[in-house]
Amino acid sequence: MVETVQTATVPVNVGRLLENQLKKWEGGGHHPRGIAEYITNSDDSYRRLKKYNDNLIIVEIHSRSGEKIEKVIVQDFTEGMSFSDLENKFFQYFESFSGREKGEKVIGRFGTGGKAYAIMNFRHCWITSVQNGKECKAWFKWDYQNKQIIRGYNNGGYKDTETVSPNGTIIVLESSINVKHQLKDFVVHLEKLGNIRHILKSQKIIFKIIRPNQTEQIDLKYSEPDPDIAQNTWRFVLPKSIKNESEDENQLIIRYFEKPISEHAFIDLSDGISSVEDLHISAFDDRQFAKYINGNLIVSKLQDSVAVKENRRGLEEGDDLTEDIKLFIGEKINQVIDEIENAQKQLDKEKRINAANEKLKELSKFLSKQDLKFNLEIKELKKRFTKTQEFPFTDEKEPELSENDENKPIFRKPLPEDPEELLTKGRWIIKTEENTSNGGTSHGTPEFIPDKEGEDVAIKIGEKVRTPAQHQKSKKGLQVKFSNDSNNSESPTFSEYDDPVSDRDLTSKGIIWINAVHPIIIKFDNIKSNDAVRNENIANFVLIIVAQYYAQKESELQPEDDRDDPLLLFRKYFFKLQIEIRNDDEISYYENE
Repeated sequence: MVETVQTATVPVNVGRLLENQLKKWEGGGHHPRGIAEYITNSDDSYRRLKKYNDNLIIVEIHSRSGEKIEKVIVQDFTEGMSFSDLENKFFQYFESFSGREKGEKVIGRFGTGGKAYAIMNFRHCWITSVQNGKECKAWFKWDYQNKQIIRGYNNGGYKDTETVSPNGTIIVLESSINVKHQLKDFVVHLEKLGNIRHILKSQKIIFKIIRPNQTEQIDLKYSEPDPDIAQNTWRFVLPKSIKNESEDENQLIIRYFEKPISEHAFIDLSDGISSVEDLHISAFDDRQFAKYINGNLIVSKLQDSVAVKENRRGLEEGDDLTEDIKLFIGEKINQVIDEIENAQKQLDKEKRINAANEKLKELSKFLSKQDLKFNLEIKELKKRFTKTQEFPFTDEKEPELSENDENKPIFRKPLPEDPEELLTKGRWIIKTEENTSNGGTSHGTPEFIPDKEGEDVAIKIGEKVRTPAQHQKSKKGLQVKFSNDSNNSESPTFSEYDDPVSDRDLTSKGIIWINAVHPIIIKFDNIKSNDAVRNENIANFVLIIVAQYYAQKESELQPEDDRDDPLLLFRKYFFKLQIEIRNDDEISYYENE
């Protein structure tokens, strides 16, 4: 047995529904948005005629005092409306006659916005339209008693009057009820409205402020950062969930500018006809560079979608399409800002390194001079320690020098690193000599007597292994350089946990590396007044390494049973180097610029 279900019509209070919609437009703060509704209607009319660019729309604001709006006039030169159009299209509510239902790329949907603004903010509202030589003029208003919109063609109105005027429509709104905007602010508000952004870019909109004996005319323009001056541009392919049928528009474009772009830092989300919402970058990522980014995205699925709010401005929260769009945009914004931050960190690091390298050149110059001094000291040490070795003694008197004795070669005791081909056989002797003060004897200076049969060996001073000229390398002396330098292929990469200074290439290349990312080194980078402190830290780290190296070399040259304390040697060199760098007139290493 089939159960029969009785049905009945649910009553709808259309008057209350309409009244609630109208109240959203009540109040003096809606004037720019209301005027924008009529600008949009005019643009839709041009679009139906396939006229998308450079068509005239005129907006006039009449005011005697500058505080109250006596009259608002919006005029276009489109197809106009006949008496039938006025009755069956313009004066219909919650019905679409804009052409959108037929596939026209227009904004109008329900025909409520412009009329709602008019009747809730002005005492007298008129529409005059011309089509093909016929002109109609009607008034309309809100009937508070019967909760309905009424209209008429009397008291100044008329139907199908013959005219030679061109096709078009004029809206005249008289005697504003409430105004919260200064007249000069109207232009600013209109030029910032997203829902007419595409119209301001394409059509010619003239805005006039008319006062007694004065008319001010302004061409409305949407001002935005020039995309051509963007520092970088990213293009991301849309995912399947929001992909458009047109392949040309399937990209999210994000641009990065050199300076903050303030109120323009948003993604212009469009449905392919007009802007739907300005999705501010800071809502997705509040890092510093959110102020430097804007972009645009077209999602044609938003056309006639429930994801778009009823007034065509904004996305409905919680809708699946809304969530997919915001998830995709947020992910790409995070990625872009990550890239910008990393690039900026690298750029800042390179700037710091380049600036600090100028100081390091001075330090390298100082150390190169010290290196030269140290080489001379090493030679003297070698001579000193060579002469204190024990050699055979002889009581033979030293023979008289002949005239050629001045050219006799001088020998030294060989060192482990001396090559065998430089060794000369012979005998080391030390002659005894009388001490004239007490009549005793003392030992003289060791002397090497060459002898092919001798058991000793020596090296002739000045003798060295000859190598081809092309194999000789010029010595630059000690150099101080920064690590992590992308401009130097030899520069090593250190982490913040490595030592602040490294001697890894000291003996092989004569380079001391400063760890450019060590906390002690970078601590004062952003404070100009602390440059001298940072420089002194760097210098002391370098001097520690150099003093340690010098002390080690000197200790190695000393006899094992007569070596100085290594710590005392280190201190001697460190304090000596520290004093000399401060007294060096050729450098200004510690001076602030």
